[in-house]
Amino acid sequence: MASYNKLAALMGQHQEMATFRRFQRLNAKSLLYMQAEILHLEQELDMIELEDKCSADKDRALLHVSVFNLKESSGYPHDVQWSKVLEVRKKLEAYNKALVLFSRVQGLPSPCGRDLKTLQEWLDRPEGGDFFLHGREAETWNDENDFLTLPRHKVERDSLTGFVNDLVIPCYHRLSTRWNKGTVSRDPNGIWHYPYDTMTAAVNTISTCLSSLLPSTSIFVLYFLQSPVARLAAITVFTTIFSSTLFMITKARRIDVFAATTA
Repeated sequence: MASYNKLAALMGQHQEMATFRRFQRLNAKSLLYMQAEILHLEQELDMIELEDKCSADKDRALLHVSVFNLKESSGYPHDVQWSKVLEVRKKLEAYNKALVLFSRVQGLPSPCGRDLKTLQEWLDRPEGGDFFLHGREAETWNDENDFLTLPRHKVERDSLTGFVNDLVIPCYHRLSTRWNKGTVSRDPNGIWHYPYDTMTAAVNTISTCLSSLLPSTSIFVLYFLQSPVARLAAITVFTTIFSSTLFMITKARRIDVFAATTA
């Protein structure tokens, strides 16, 4: 029978499907509420400080110029300012922690569309989740703009890797399963698994071939072109192809691509 235990086992085995809600709206709303609370506390503290400063009581009048006296006022009738300071400090600590945590959560990567779709399909399949979620919980993975996933493979995901992972492999999977020639295995959770190392090797092979073919091909073509105009046109075409390929198979910055192209 499907349950959260089965879903947890799936995410533990296939890290790419460990997708969770980011709760961006609720996190932002909570921070806004805390911010508003602190604003009111700040105003209250300013008013208390002004009252103490203008007070005829010498002990209260010294509170705004002596932190020692302010702390020592604890337990006395004129400890209102120090109590408010402690209240503000506690609220600021909670606010700052929440702010830092929200920043870290926002920095976590979003899942790729294919992995999210696979998870959603698994939740509906009889051999998978079999619609075990009910009520509001059944809508957990519906908002496609509010998800995060945990960092996994410590490799660069460039445009070429994304193209192979998101387009080539799904197309190959559909064709191989249709022709019954797939060499991949299906685990007990009903997930078809393609080894990541195999995909990485394929991407590296393509990158190596392109890096060798582009310079030699351009030289070969220019050798047979006699017209200066044709040569200039060929140089323009190959330069465009080179910069596009460089951007696609690496994670180079735009300035790096520009520098390599003009060199």
